[in-house]
Amino acid sequence: MRICFLFLGCPFGSTCCLCAQDFTSVTASLHPDKASATVDKDPETGWQLTAKELDTQQHLMYVLQNPGDLNAVHIRGKGFSAENIRELIRLYVTYDPMNLGDPVPYTVSGDQTFTLSFQPKYGAHLRVQLAGKVVHTPVIIHEIRIAYDWSRETNTSQAAKEMPWMNVNRPVEERIDLLLAAMTTAEKMELLREGWGIPGIPHLGIPDIKKVEAIHGFSYGTGATVFPQSIGLGATWNRKLVEEVAGVIGEETVSVHATQAWSPVLDVAQDPRWGRCEETYGEDPVLVTEIGDAWVKGYQDKELMTTPKHFGEHGAPLGGTRLARYRAIRTGMARDSPGTFPGDLPQA
Repeated sequence: MRICFLFLGCPFGSTCCLCAQDFTSVTASLHPDKASATVDKDPETGWQLTAKELDTQQHLMYVLQNPGDLNAVHIRGKGFSAENIRELIRLYVTYDPMNLGDPVPYTVSGDQTFTLSFQPKYGAHLRVQLAGKVVHTPVIIHEIRIAYDWSRETNTSQAAKEMPWMNVNRPVEERIDLLLAAMTTAEKMELLREGWGIPGIPHLGIPDIKKVEAIHGFSYGTGATVFPQSIGLGATWNRKLVEEVAGVIGEETVSVHATQAWSPVLDVAQDPRWGRCEETYGEDPVLVTEIGDAWVKGYQDKELMTTPKHFGEHGAPLGGTRLARYRAIRTGMARDSPGTFPGDLPQA
Protein backbone atom coordinates (compact mmCIF):
# COMPACT_ATOMS: atom_id res chain seq x y z
CA MET A 1 0.00 0.00 0.00
CA ARG A 2 1.28 3.47 -0.86
CA ILE A 3 -0.07 6.54 0.89
CA CYS A 4 -0.33 9.70 -1.16
CA PHE A 5 -0.87 13.02 0.57
CA LEU A 6 -3.13 15.64 -0.92
CA PHE A 7 -0.81 18.45 0.13
CA LEU A 8 2.74 19.67 -0.07
CA GLY A 9 4.66 18.87 3.07
CA CYS A 10 4.20 16.13 5.61
CA PRO A 11 2.70 17.16 8.96
CA PHE A 12 1.58 13.56 9.52
CA GLY A 13 5.12 12.31 9.86
CA SER A 14 8.39 11.88 8.03
CA THR A 15 7.70 8.48 6.48
CA CYS A 16 5.04 9.63 4.04
CA CYS A 17 5.27 9.36 0.25
CA LEU A 18 4.58 12.86 -1.07
CA CYS A 19 2.29 12.69 -4.05
CA ALA A 20 0.73 16.13 -4.37
CA GLN A 21 0.49 15.54 -8.12
CA ASP A 22 -2.08 12.80 -7.50
CA PHE A 23 -4.93 15.35 -7.46
CA THR A 24 -5.83 18.05 -9.88
CA SER A 25 -8.51 20.10 -8.12
CA VAL A 26 -10.92 20.29 -5.20
CA THR A 27 -14.33 21.96 -5.13
CA ALA A 28 -16.83 22.46 -2.34
CA SER A 29 -20.53 23.00 -1.76
CA LEU A 30 -19.73 26.03 0.44
CA HIS A 31 -16.68 28.27 0.80
CA PRO A 32 -15.00 26.92 -2.36
CA ASP A 33 -12.15 29.39 -1.89
CA LYS A 34 -11.22 27.56 1.32
CA ALA A 35 -11.44 24.02 -0.07
CA SER A 36 -7.83 24.03 -1.22
CA ALA A 37 -6.79 24.55 2.41
CA THR A 38 -7.50 20.84 2.92
CA VAL A 39 -4.66 20.01 0.54
CA ASP A 40 -2.06 22.59 1.43
CA LYS A 41 1.00 22.21 3.63
CA ASP A 42 -0.38 24.24 6.52
CA PRO A 43 -2.05 22.11 9.22
CA GLU A 44 -3.56 25.24 10.76
CA THR A 45 -5.66 26.17 7.74
CA GLY A 46 -8.78 24.33 6.71
CA TRP A 47 -12.33 24.22 5.41
CA GLN A 48 -14.70 25.30 8.17
CA LEU A 49 -18.47 24.93 8.48
CA THR A 50 -20.69 26.53 11.10
CA ALA A 51 -23.36 24.64 13.01
CA LYS A 52 -26.01 26.40 10.92
CA GLU A 53 -24.33 25.37 7.66
CA LEU A 54 -24.30 21.77 8.89
CA ASP A 55 -28.08 21.78 9.01
CA THR A 56 -27.89 20.88 5.34
CA GLN A 57 -25.71 18.44 3.42
CA GLN A 58 -22.25 19.70 2.40
CA HIS A 59 -19.38 18.16 0.47
CA LEU A 60 -15.84 18.34 -0.86
CA MET A 61 -15.06 16.84 -4.28
CA TYR A 62 -11.51 15.87 -5.20
CA VAL A 63 -10.31 15.07 -8.70
CA LEU A 64 -7.41 12.61 -8.76
CA GLN A 65 -4.66 12.91 -11.31
CA ASN A 66 -4.45 9.16 -11.78
CA PRO A 67 -7.40 6.81 -11.30
CA GLY A 68 -6.66 3.97 -8.92
CA ASP A 69 -7.91 1.65 -6.21
CA LEU A 70 -8.45 3.86 -3.18
CA ASN A 71 -8.66 2.04 0.15
CA ALA A 72 -8.45 4.73 2.82
CA VAL A 73 -9.13 8.39 3.51
CA HIS A 74 -7.31 10.15 6.36
CA ILE A 75 -8.98 13.21 7.88
CA ARG A 76 -7.47 15.66 10.32
CA GLY A 77 -9.81 18.24 11.78
CA LYS A 78 -11.78 19.55 14.74
CA GLY A 79 -15.30 18.73 15.84
CA PHE A 80 -15.00 15.08 14.85
CA SER A 81 -15.07 11.84 16.83
CA ALA A 82 -15.06 8.23 15.72
CA GLU A 83 -18.72 8.07 16.69
CA ASN A 84 -20.01 11.12 14.85
CA ILE A 85 -17.89 10.43 11.76
CA ARG A 86 -19.82 7.20 11.14
CA GLU A 87 -23.07 9.15 10.99
CA LEU A 88 -21.74 12.36 9.52
CA ILE A 89 -19.44 11.37 6.66
CA ARG A 90 -20.24 9.49 3.47
CA LEU A 91 -17.42 8.62 1.09
CA TYR A 92 -17.94 8.18 -2.63
CA VAL A 93 -15.21 6.88 -4.92
CA THR A 94 -16.30 7.14 -8.53
CA TYR A 95 -15.10 7.66 -12.05
CA ASP A 96 -18.15 9.72 -12.99
CA PRO A 97 -18.85 12.59 -10.57
CA MET A 98 -22.35 12.96 -12.00
CA ASN A 99 -23.18 9.37 -11.01
CA LEU A 100 -21.75 8.77 -7.57
CA GLY A 101 -23.18 5.32 -6.97
CA ASP A 102 -23.40 4.02 -3.42
CA PRO A 103 -21.20 5.30 -0.58
CA VAL A 104 -18.38 2.96 0.35
CA PRO A 105 -18.74 1.20 3.70
CA TYR A 106 -15.77 1.96 5.94
CA THR A 107 -14.35 1.45 9.40
CA VAL A 108 -12.99 4.31 11.52
CA SER A 109 -9.83 4.36 13.60
CA GLY A 110 -7.64 7.03 15.16
CA ASP A 111 -7.98 10.11 17.28
CA GLN A 112 -7.59 13.68 15.94
CA THR A 113 -6.39 12.15 12.70
CA PHE A 114 -9.03 9.62 11.64
CA THR A 115 -8.49 6.84 9.13
CA LEU A 116 -11.53 5.70 7.17
CA SER A 117 -10.58 2.30 5.71
CA PHE A 118 -12.52 0.37 3.08
CA GLN A 119 -12.19 -2.32 0.45
CA PRO A 120 -10.28 -1.05 -2.63
CA LYS A 121 -12.57 0.96 -4.90
CA TYR A 122 -11.49 2.12 -8.34
CA GLY A 123 -12.14 5.75 -9.20
CA ALA A 124 -10.87 9.13 -10.33
CA HIS A 125 -12.94 11.27 -7.96
CA LEU A 126 -13.39 11.27 -4.21
CA ARG A 127 -16.40 12.94 -2.64
CA VAL A 128 -16.38 13.57 1.10
CA GLN A 129 -19.99 14.27 1.98
CA LEU A 130 -21.24 15.57 5.32
CA ALA A 131 -24.84 14.72 6.18
CA GLY A 132 -27.08 17.47 7.51
CA LYS A 133 -28.39 17.71 11.08
CA VAL A 134 -25.94 15.17 12.49
CA VAL A 135 -23.68 17.49 14.50
CA HIS A 136 -24.71 20.80 16.03
CA THR A 137 -21.31 22.40 16.55
CA PRO A 138 -18.82 23.83 14.03
CA VAL A 139 -16.34 21.51 12.32
CA ILE A 140 -13.16 22.17 10.40
CA ILE A 141 -11.27 19.85 8.09
CA HIS A 142 -7.61 20.82 8.21
CA GLU A 143 -6.22 18.21 5.86
CA ILE A 144 -7.26 15.17 3.92
CA ARG A 145 -5.01 12.50 2.50
CA ILE A 146 -5.76 9.30 0.65
CA ALA A 147 -4.26 5.85 0.31
CA TYR A 148 -4.17 3.52 -2.66
CA ASP A 149 -3.96 -0.23 -2.91
CA TRP A 150 -1.48 -0.65 -5.76
CA SER A 151 -1.24 -4.45 -5.54
CA ARG A 152 -4.00 -5.15 -8.04
CA GLU A 153 -2.74 -2.50 -10.43
CA THR A 154 0.83 -3.80 -10.29
CA ASN A 155 -0.26 -7.37 -10.89
CA THR A 156 -2.74 -6.56 -13.64
CA SER A 157 -0.35 -4.14 -15.33
CA GLN A 158 2.32 -6.79 -15.61
CA ALA A 159 -0.17 -9.39 -16.78
CA ALA A 160 -1.63 -6.98 -19.36
CA LYS A 161 1.79 -6.49 -20.94
CA GLU A 162 1.87 -10.17 -21.73
CA MET A 163 -1.54 -10.21 -23.42
CA PRO A 164 -1.31 -11.05 -27.15
CA TRP A 165 -3.10 -7.84 -28.22
CA MET A 166 -0.35 -5.82 -26.53
CA ASN A 167 2.21 -7.18 -28.97
CA VAL A 168 2.98 -4.27 -31.30
CA ASN A 169 4.44 -6.66 -33.85
CA ARG A 170 1.04 -8.20 -34.56
CA PRO A 171 -1.23 -6.64 -37.22
CA VAL A 172 -3.56 -4.01 -35.80
CA GLU A 173 -6.74 -5.78 -36.95
CA GLU A 174 -5.60 -9.00 -35.34
CA ARG A 175 -4.88 -7.21 -32.06
CA ILE A 176 -8.34 -5.64 -32.13
CA ASP A 177 -10.02 -8.99 -32.74
CA LEU A 178 -8.07 -10.62 -29.92
CA LEU A 179 -8.97 -7.85 -27.49
CA LEU A 180 -12.66 -7.84 -28.38
CA ALA A 181 -12.80 -11.61 -27.96
CA ALA A 182 -11.31 -11.29 -24.47
CA MET A 183 -13.69 -8.55 -23.30
CA THR A 184 -16.92 -9.33 -21.51
CA THR A 185 -20.17 -7.65 -22.51
CA ALA A 186 -20.05 -5.61 -19.30
CA GLU A 187 -16.54 -4.39 -20.12
CA LYS A 188 -17.59 -3.34 -23.61
CA MET A 189 -20.58 -1.48 -22.21
CA GLU A 190 -18.37 0.25 -19.66
CA LEU A 191 -16.26 1.70 -22.47
CA LEU A 192 -19.33 2.69 -24.47
CA ARG A 193 -21.03 4.21 -21.45
CA GLU A 194 -18.80 7.26 -21.22
CA GLY A 195 -19.16 9.35 -18.16
CA TRP A 196 -16.60 11.96 -17.16
CA GLY A 197 -14.15 10.28 -19.47
CA ILE A 198 -13.56 6.59 -20.10
CA PRO A 199 -12.57 4.50 -17.05
CA GLY A 200 -10.38 2.08 -18.96
CA ILE A 201 -9.91 -1.60 -18.13
CA PRO A 202 -6.54 -1.95 -16.39
CA HIS A 203 -6.38 -5.75 -16.37
CA LEU A 204 -6.71 -5.74 -20.17
CA GLY A 205 -4.21 -2.95 -20.66
CA ILE A 206 -6.84 -0.41 -21.75
CA PRO A 207 -5.94 3.01 -20.32
CA ASP A 208 -8.40 5.57 -19.00
CA ILE A 209 -9.15 8.76 -20.91
CA LYS A 210 -9.88 11.85 -18.83
CA LYS A 211 -12.00 14.47 -20.49
CA VAL A 212 -12.94 18.08 -19.95
CA GLU A 213 -15.74 20.14 -21.49
CA ALA A 214 -13.40 22.97 -22.55
CA ILE A 215 -15.95 24.89 -24.62
CA HIS A 216 -14.62 28.23 -23.42
CA GLY A 217 -12.08 27.16 -20.82
CA PHE A 218 -10.99 24.21 -18.73
CA SER A 219 -14.15 23.63 -16.73
CA TYR A 220 -13.52 21.11 -13.95
CA GLY A 221 -11.49 23.03 -11.42
CA THR A 222 -10.99 26.42 -9.86
CA GLY A 223 -8.26 28.77 -11.02
CA ALA A 224 -8.53 28.06 -14.75
CA THR A 225 -8.80 30.75 -17.40
CA VAL A 226 -12.38 31.49 -18.47
CA PHE A 227 -12.82 32.89 -21.97
CA PRO A 228 -15.99 34.32 -23.55
CA GLN A 229 -18.59 31.74 -24.49
CA SER A 230 -18.40 30.26 -27.98
CA ILE A 231 -20.93 32.71 -29.41
CA GLY A 232 -18.56 35.50 -28.37
CA LEU A 233 -15.55 33.75 -29.85
CA GLY A 234 -17.46 33.35 -33.11
CA ALA A 235 -18.29 37.05 -33.11
CA THR A 236 -14.59 37.89 -33.34
CA TRP A 237 -14.37 36.39 -36.84
CA ASN A 238 -10.72 35.88 -35.95
CA ARG A 239 -9.23 32.44 -36.62
CA LYS A 240 -5.84 33.27 -35.17
CA LEU A 241 -7.27 34.55 -31.90
CA VAL A 242 -9.53 31.50 -31.46
CA GLU A 243 -6.62 29.18 -32.20
CA GLU A 244 -4.61 30.91 -29.46
CA VAL A 245 -7.54 30.61 -27.04
CA ALA A 246 -7.79 26.88 -27.71
CA GLY A 247 -4.04 26.58 -27.19
CA VAL A 248 -4.30 28.11 -23.71
CA ILE A 249 -7.20 25.80 -22.84
CA GLY A 250 -5.08 22.93 -24.13
CA GLU A 251 -2.12 23.90 -21.94
CA GLU A 252 -4.34 23.94 -18.85
CA THR A 253 -5.82 20.58 -19.87
CA VAL A 254 -2.34 19.09 -20.15
CA SER A 255 -1.42 20.50 -16.74
CA VAL A 256 -4.09 18.33 -15.07
CA HIS A 257 -3.26 15.27 -17.18
CA ALA A 258 -6.53 15.19 -19.11
CA THR A 259 -6.40 14.21 -22.77
CA GLN A 260 -9.77 14.85 -24.41
CA ALA A 261 -12.15 17.79 -24.83
CA TRP A 262 -15.87 17.56 -25.51
CA SER A 263 -15.45 20.49 -27.87
CA PRO A 264 -15.88 22.31 -30.14
CA VAL A 265 -19.64 22.67 -30.66
CA LEU A 266 -20.22 22.82 -34.42
CA ASP A 267 -24.00 23.01 -34.33
CA VAL A 268 -25.31 25.84 -36.50
CA ALA A 269 -27.66 27.95 -34.36
CA GLN A 270 -30.49 29.18 -36.57
CA ASP A 271 -33.26 29.55 -33.98
CA PRO A 272 -32.53 31.97 -31.10
CA ARG A 273 -35.17 30.22 -28.95
CA TRP A 274 -32.93 27.18 -28.69
CA GLY A 275 -31.42 27.04 -25.21
CA ARG A 276 -27.81 26.28 -26.22
CA CYS A 277 -27.11 28.94 -28.82
CA GLU A 278 -24.35 30.39 -26.64
CA GLU A 279 -22.33 27.18 -27.07
CA THR A 280 -22.19 27.62 -30.84
CA TYR A 281 -20.13 29.92 -33.04
CA GLY A 282 -23.23 31.39 -34.70
CA GLU A 283 -25.77 30.89 -37.45
CA ASP A 284 -23.49 30.90 -40.48
CA PRO A 285 -22.11 27.52 -41.63
CA VAL A 286 -18.97 29.09 -43.09
CA LEU A 287 -18.21 30.97 -39.87
CA VAL A 288 -18.81 27.85 -37.77
CA THR A 289 -16.52 25.88 -40.07
CA GLU A 290 -13.67 28.37 -39.93
CA ILE A 291 -13.79 29.12 -36.21
CA GLY A 292 -14.33 25.46 -35.35
CA ASP A 293 -11.36 24.45 -37.48
CA ALA A 294 -9.17 27.04 -35.72
CA TRP A 295 -10.25 25.76 -32.30
CA VAL A 296 -9.45 22.17 -33.23
CA LYS A 297 -6.02 23.16 -34.55
CA GLY A 298 -5.10 25.14 -31.44
CA TYR A 299 -6.18 22.37 -29.07
CA GLN A 300 -4.77 19.44 -31.03
CA ASP A 301 -1.43 21.18 -31.36
CA LYS A 302 -1.03 20.27 -27.66
CA GLU A 303 -1.30 16.58 -28.67
CA LEU A 304 -4.82 16.36 -27.29
CA MET A 305 -8.05 14.90 -28.64
CA THR A 306 -11.03 16.99 -29.69
CA THR A 307 -14.66 15.90 -30.01
CA PRO A 308 -16.49 18.08 -32.56
CA LYS A 309 -20.22 17.83 -31.82
CA HIS A 310 -23.26 17.36 -32.07
CA PHE A 311 -24.57 17.14 -35.64
CA GLY A 312 -27.12 14.31 -35.13
CA GLU A 313 -30.35 16.35 -35.05
CA HIS A 314 -29.11 18.23 -32.01
CA GLY A 315 -28.65 21.78 -33.21
CA ALA A 316 -31.81 22.12 -35.30
CA PRO A 317 -34.67 22.16 -32.79
CA LEU A 318 -38.35 22.43 -33.53
CA GLY A 319 -39.83 25.64 -32.21
CA GLY A 320 -36.71 26.34 -30.18
CA THR A 321 -37.06 23.23 -28.02
CA ARG A 322 -34.81 20.20 -27.82
CA LEU A 323 -36.96 17.68 -29.63
CA ALA A 324 -34.18 15.85 -31.41
CA ARG A 325 -35.38 12.47 -30.10
CA TYR A 326 -38.94 13.01 -31.27
CA ARG A 327 -37.82 14.36 -34.63
CA ALA A 328 -35.58 11.34 -35.04
CA ILE A 329 -38.52 8.98 -34.65
CA ARG A 330 -40.78 10.97 -36.96
CA THR A 331 -38.15 11.05 -39.66
CA GLY A 332 -37.47 7.34 -39.36
CA MET A 333 -34.00 7.58 -37.84
CA ALA A 334 -35.01 5.28 -34.98
CA ARG A 335 -37.27 3.01 -37.06
CA ASP A 336 -34.98 0.04 -36.58
CA SER A 337 -34.82 0.51 -32.80
CA PRO A 338 -38.35 -0.11 -31.48
CA GLY A 339 -38.75 0.71 -27.83
CA THR A 340 -35.83 3.13 -27.77
CA PHE A 341 -38.09 6.12 -27.21
CA PRO A 342 -41.57 6.50 -25.71
CA GLY A 343 -44.46 5.69 -28.00
CA ASP A 344 -46.77 8.56 -27.03
CA LEU A 345 -44.97 11.59 -28.37
CA PRO A 346 -46.09 15.20 -27.90
CA GLN A 347 -47.08 17.04 -31.03
CA ALA A 348 -44.72 19.74 -32.21
